[in-house]
Amino acid sequence: LIFIFSCVPIITIGASTSALSYVTLKMVRGEDPYIWQNFWKSFRQNFKQGTLIWVFSILVFIFLGMDFYIINSQFAVIRILLWCVCLVALSVFLYVFPIISHFVCSTTQALKNAVFMTFGHLPYTLVMLVITGLILYLCACSVKTFALVVVISGISVVAFIYSILFDRIFKKYEPESPDNIE
Repeated sequence: LIFIFSCVPIITIGASTSALSYVTLKMVRGEDPYIWQNFWKSFRQNFKQGTLIWVFSILVFIFLGMDFYIINSQFAVIRILLWCVCLVALSVFLYVFPIISHFVCSTTQALKNAVFMTFGHLPYTLVMLVITGLILYLCACSVKTFALVVVISGISVVAFIYSILFDRIFKKYEPESPDNIE
């Protein structure tokens, strides 16, 4: 519910998504159980970067939507290539918000890391795309289904599932703790 209410001004969806990722990753790792405090802490820390990436992602998908509108149904090969570009863009944006919530890096570096992780961890990426596609399909079926998905299962359940995957991915990029060094 915190995530949904913090997304009401649409411009804050990026910061809210990074905060949700921050909280769910902490939950997966069994760290600091204070949801409210952690959410707002991450929201404030990542507001500028999350908002910038959110606006950039909206512009990318508007551009891709205009491309679909322009080519309409004229060239099947170009449509297929455009769908592939959309899937890659969606994959990158699935990774970038958790990256900015977990690692300290510039916006450009976060986007680069998201691209590298998208292709470097392709099985995880495909699982997330299937889950996202299933949710989008269910939401497109009807308004009632959309309401059920958002209210009953909640976006946080999906974020938690993604965080299980991100936990496995991010551990490879974190420095080893002194306890692990022999």
